Amino acid sequence: MRLENSSPVSGSINESATPHFFSLSDRVGRVRYFTYILAALTGCGLLLVLIYIAAFLMPAGLGKLVSVTSYIMIKSVIFPLVVFVMSIRRLHDFDLSGWWSLLVLIPLVPIVLVFIPGKKEANRFGPVPAPNPTSLKLVAIVLPCALVGLYYYMLEINPKARPAQTPATDAKPALRSYEAK
Repeated sequence: MRLENSSPVSGSINESATPHFFSLSDRVGRVRYFTYILAALTGCGLLLVLIYIAAFLMPAGLGKLVSVTSYIMIKSVIFPLVVFVMSIRRLHDFDLSGWWSLLVLIPLVPIVLVFIPGKKEANRFGPVPAPNPTSLKLVAIVLPCALVGLYYYMLEINPKARPAQTPATDAKPALRSYEAK
């Protein structure tokens, strides 16, 4: 026997509260929002690496066209689309309209959405989001650590990518004289 609650704002967690990645009418919690955006960023990066490898194997002009076009599409369309969809769902957790997602155009707003807790009860956008499984919590911890580790590893491989170090202020070289001797 299965009990069903016909009210969309019941507050109970049932099968309708299970996450659907691209649904614009659902809610998403903080951990899931953070993990989905980081996973999308990682996926876009891996996709670009694969495209660059394929473009390297193509003739020079075609390879450059494919790599530049792919970079523009992923950076300007695919990743922002994921951020907007997830931000709309995150704002639904606050009982705010999806139009507020235009705020993600302001730098650091998506990061702020991670720290603000959502409503603890059902609202007009649906029931409380499903609880996060342990695996999702683990990914939310491991993925940022792996990305930071990869960043520092890449700095070690390519020393030119390191930020420029400023010379010490007391070690100024002597000025050269250009007077005729």
